[in-house]
Amino acid sequence: MGTTTKKKQPLQVVQGRPAKGALSSYSSKIVKQIHRLREYYPGWGAADILYELQQKQGYAQGELPSIATVNRYFKQVGLIKPRLSVSILPELIQPPKPYHYHDRWEMDAQGPVAVDGLGYIAMINIKETKSKAHIMAFPIIVDSKYHQPKTIHYQWALRYSFIEWGLPKVIQVDKDSVFYPNATKSAFPTLFHLWLLALGVQLDFIKYPPPIKNAMVERSHQTMERQTLQGQSYQCWKNLFKFCNERRRLKNQIQTNPHSKKIPAHPNAKKNSRCYTVANEAQIINIKRVYQYLAKCRWYRTVSKYKTFSLGGQAYYLKKAIPQAQISIRFCNRAKKLICQDANEQIIQKVSLKNFSSEKLMGNTAEGLIKMKRKIDFYRNCPI
Repeated sequence: MGTTTKKKQPLQVVQGRPAKGALSSYSSKIVKQIHRLREYYPGWGAADILYELQQKQGYAQGELPSIATVNRYFKQVGLIKPRLSVSILPELIQPPKPYHYHDRWEMDAQGPVAVDGLGYIAMINIKETKSKAHIMAFPIIVDSKYHQPKTIHYQWALRYSFIEWGLPKVIQVDKDSVFYPNATKSAFPTLFHLWLLALGVQLDFIKYPPPIKNAMVERSHQTMERQTLQGQSYQCWKNLFKFCNERRRLKNQIQTNPHSKKIPAHPNAKKNSRCYTVANEAQIINIKRVYQYLAKCRWYRTVSKYKTFSLGGQAYYLKKAIPQAQISIRFCNRAKKLICQDANEQIIQKVSLKNFSSEKLMGNTAEGLIKMKRKIDFYRNCPI
């Protein structure tokens, strides 16, 4: 029998130095000292630690690694957290100048003002951009001069505005935390934002601070404060709200021009054809609008050591995720699920949105909204 010879495998030549990690060419003593200083002083950077080793330990500059090498080591051993990627919410595509009435409203809350008999009042003012009509002046009782209205307060200020004027196309606001989640670099829309989207109203965030933007509603704060709060005393919130409506409607009927003549403020700013009532809000709400918006977004999160991440105030568990790894998340409109991907854009898991419904967006059931409006209309003290 003939003998078979094995073919020799070609040699694989790997070019370059073998990968041993950062600081591999330095003594273990220096590496341990750098590591120990970083753990003991987590706020110290590489430059601070190297300076400390030169001044306190007597090392020469040539004996120590560079700042870049030390930073690579910190990333390698997990002493530097990876930076979270930044993502912003999709911006509104809308002509800068409104051409029709109720194309755009401006909304803002004034800082709390002390009022005799009630305490601190934060007035939510809403103005119509084209006609300059004062849409709403909704007073909110807050605990102190450092507190601001919450989501439910803005929702009810707008509900009363919608009843009187109909639904606008766009509402312009600043980036207050009620409207925009400022605590993260990868923002998930707030509950208030999603509620408006479901109603078919777009939210537009100003890019420049007042008075460059929102100047009209900012001026209305001073007007309504002089008209309703300065030097006044009220026995109950209901009386204040009633008086605010009276003064606001009077200011809408007439305005004084530079020649001291009174002319109509907004003769053509009638109620919008997009009608609204609290009783039919549940029918107006359309979750599909929210899904379409979320499908345009992308979010980035760092997985916790328990393999969880938070999105929109809800915690999600990823069984196959790597702890402390960064993931990207997008929403699939067809599957109605969150698609979680790793750094290589490989799908880790698909999860359903948690606690997401029409009632969640409205903050109540349809029957609960009707009862709440009745309380606001008839109770002496504001129930929200």
